[in-house]
Order: sequence, then C-alpha cells, then structure tokens
Amino acid sequence: MNSTLVKGVMIMAAVAVGYLLMATKEAAQVNEQQTARMAISTTPLSAPIIIAQELDYFTEQNIYVELQPLRGGHLCFEALMKGDADLATSSESVVMFNSFRRSDFRIISSFVESDNDIKLLSLTTSELSTPQQLRGKRIGMVQSSASEFFLYAYLIMTGHADLSIIPIYMAPQDLGPALLAGEVDAISIWEPYGYRLHKAYGDKIASLNSKGSYNLSFNLITNTHNNLSDEQLVSILTALRKASQYIASSPEQAKQLVSDYLNISPKQLNWGWEDYIFRLSLNNSLIANLQTQARWAKAANLVDAKQLPDYRLLIDDKYLTQALLINRDH
Repeated sequence: MNSTLVKGVMIMAAVAVGYLLMATKEAAQVNEQQTARMAISTTPLSAPIIIAQELDYFTEQNIYVELQPLRGGHLCFEALMKGDADLATSSESVVMFNSFRRSDFRIISSFVESDNDIKLLSLTTSELSTPQQLRGKRIGMVQSSASEFFLYAYLIMTGHADLSIIPIYMAPQDLGPALLAGEVDAISIWEPYGYRLHKAYGDKIASLNSKGSYNLSFNLITNTHNNLSDEQLVSILTALRKASQYIASSPEQAKQLVSDYLNISPKQLNWGWEDYIFRLSLNNSLIANLQTQARWAKAANLVDAKQLPDYRLLIDDKYLTQALLINRDH
C-alpha cells in the first residue's frame, strides 16, 4: 500500500472517529436533557411513580426518570429545593409549611389520597384509647409534615382542639424506637412504619381510632427553575395517568411491583392499600385543605407570618390538563 493511499485511509478514519465522537456527545446531551430526577417517598403512596418506572411508562413517553428514594416527603421537598432533584413527592402539609418560607415551587398534580395512611399509635400498657387521655402526653411526630398536622386534625375532629400535648419532633424512622423506649407516650406516623410496629410487636402496640380524621393527598411538585420542558412535564404526568389506570385494572400485579420495589411483603402492602384512591387531580379541595392547614399553623404560632400564602399561585394545572387530554384522545 503506497503512502498516499495510507494517508487517505488515515484521514478517512480520523473523520469517521470525529463524527462518531460528535454523535456520541450529541446523544449524551439529548439523553441528559430528557432525564428527570425525581425524589420519591418510600411509601406505598408513591405506587403510581414506581409502576410507571417499572413498566417503562416514562420511557414510552420519551422521558427518562431517575428515582431517588427518601424517607418522607419532607426530605423529598428538601432535595428539590437544594437542586438535587427536579421533581418531588410530598403531602400537602409539607407544601403548606414551606409556603410560608418560599414560593419558588409548584404543585403540578395530586396522584393519590388516603384518609387512613397516618395513625396514632401507643403502647398497650399505656391504656391510651381516647383523645382526652392525650392531655399532657408526649407525642412523637415529624416536624412540618403531615405527621404533625394529622395529630391536630384528629384533636379538632374529636372536639379537643384546645387539648394541651407535648410535641416531640424526630425523624420518622426514630418514632417507633422512641415509643418502645418510653421516650414518648404516643406517635403520629405514616405507613409503612405503623404496620412494621404492629408486625414486630403485635399486641404491645395499640391504635387510637383515627380513620377519617385527615384526608391526606400526595402530590408531585417541581421548582420554578428546573431544566424540564413543558413537554417533558406533560409526558411524566401522562405516564402517571397510565400507571393509575394499571392499578385499577391489574391491582394484584400492581401491588406486587410496589412491594418488590419497596422491599416489603404483600401482606404489609395490603395493610393500607384499600384506603388509597389513585387518581391524578388538581381541584379546589386541595386549595381549601392548604388554607385550612395554614390557618391552623398560623393560629398555633407554628409559622411566623402576617397573612396566608395565596395557594392558587402555587398550583399549576396546565401540564395535568394536557396530560388528561392526551389520555382521552388515546
């Protein structure tokens, strides 16, 4: 092979490598642009997101989602605000507490509701069975979360709004051990922690009748400075809508996917599954709930503010509206 031919081959090879590197770089950039980091709470409430991920509903919509499991919506919200996530799941109570401090986030959809996900637990030996008996008691709860509001909603609903209790704030995973160690008299805790205590300690754990005291909604939140396009947010909600439909049509398969992802037994998942209503929505009841909680937080001096936030400004329904239209068309 003469030198001219060799030189020509080398030039062609260099050009090919150059094109390959450019294509790889462009593909990586596209992939990065289409990736959404989502902080999700490790609770069955996150079922639609888990199912959408496990059944590739996100990728079907040409959006790649990286799930970041965390122990509670309050931590998911923190990750969002720190820039560690583009989206986060949280209860409306987390939204309410944070709304007094900042307004650079938006709720783009609620995706599940439950009136029995959070429970008030005590030791059987304490013989706490009525709200009156909570007077002066140390109650463990997660600060600025649905765990905190739930307790007060329970007292209000039972006609004991002025009952004096001693709030003890701690992380959700520490509430059970604190109860067992006698550091608190009762705890306000969400699933699956309640089930785990009942499972491990049986008759030693007692539950006060609190079903219906508080209707919790779990929401998908984004910040106002994320890098996701409107189209990508619509794609994510379209995938979640499909996941909700899958839960309704194939409940047993759906529960298996969720129990596998959360590494909990099907029996544990069934503990509160029937209390969940999976559907995508944004309506006036969410605003009313936020306003009610905000008035309570202000009256209880849990927040420092002269007036309530305008929650209409924190709810953005344009992505959900488009997602629902897409599903209807198909």
